[in-house]
Amino acid sequence: MKTFDRRNQDRPHPDRSWLLRAARSDRGDGGGNALTWLLLFPVVLLILWLGVQVGMSHYGQSMAAAAAQAGVRAATSAPGDPSRAEPEVHRFLQEQDAASDVQGAQVHVDTAGDTVTVTVTGTSMSVVPGLQWSVSGSASGQLERLGGGG
Repeated sequence: MKTFDRRNQDRPHPDRSWLLRAARSDRGDGGGNALTWLLLFPVVLLILWLGVQVGMSHYGQSMAAAAAQAGVRAATSAPGDPSRAEPEVHRFLQEQDAASDVQGAQVHVDTAGDTVTVTVTGTSMSVVPGLQWSVSGSASGQLERLGGGG
């Protein structure tokens, strides 16, 4: 038979102690977790958006470089004609659906002797409002001339 011990009278039953601990831990928060998330969540979103923005800028940079290479190929292939570079750059960007990746694409064709340099500049697509990064790509090549003989 069990004997009654007065020392254990103030202690809760061992099976219910987890319930009392849970009830005590809920008190005293005062909305601190909600306030923390309210302040922290926009910062986390901004960091994520900046990461996506860096990726979009890098992609726009590579599309500008690829468009410049396409312009150089068109301008330098025999018979070499630098005036074919700009329409080819715009055709390439349209064909690749990259007009939104390189917004406001401007093409500059420079001819120095037999060397043609095509530079494509624009801005990358923005996912962070108000943040516009410029992108550019450049490529050079030698004009091919059809020779009449030797």
